[in-house]
Amino acid sequence: MNEYHNDPNRPNDPGGPLTQEPRQNRAGETIDEITSTLRDLFNRVPDTFSKAVERAINVRDTTVLIRLSDESADKVDTLVSAGVFRSRAEAAAFLIEEGIKGQASLFQRIQDKLTEIEKLRSELRHSISPDMPE
Repeated sequence: MNEYHNDPNRPNDPGGPLTQEPRQNRAGETIDEITSTLRDLFNRVPDTFSKAVERAINVRDTTVLIRLSDESADKVDTLVSAGVFRSRAEAAAFLIEEGIKGQASLFQRIQDKLTEIEKLRSELRHSISPDMPE
């Protein structure tokens, strides 16, 4: 190599900015870098996420038929296409489980209100007929 290799002031010299060969190598390196970065990201998935995915896959007692918006269906399909889940059902089960966990305080408020409602119903039944079973 000479001292002018890739010198922007000498654009027509071999290896200068107008030469295609370095760009091809650079593109190949960029694809390799992106691939390597993606592999690193997938390899660094935390154990807690992996365990949550496993729970969503393995713990299913009830079947529910649901309709999704196109956007939601696309997100579910993305998880399947990426290989995170084997099926739409597994991906949807995981997302529902995580949504429920994320809204734990809402569900606690609802449960508190339901407990209160049941107490009021019981009081009403007893006020009408004290002998009525609960």
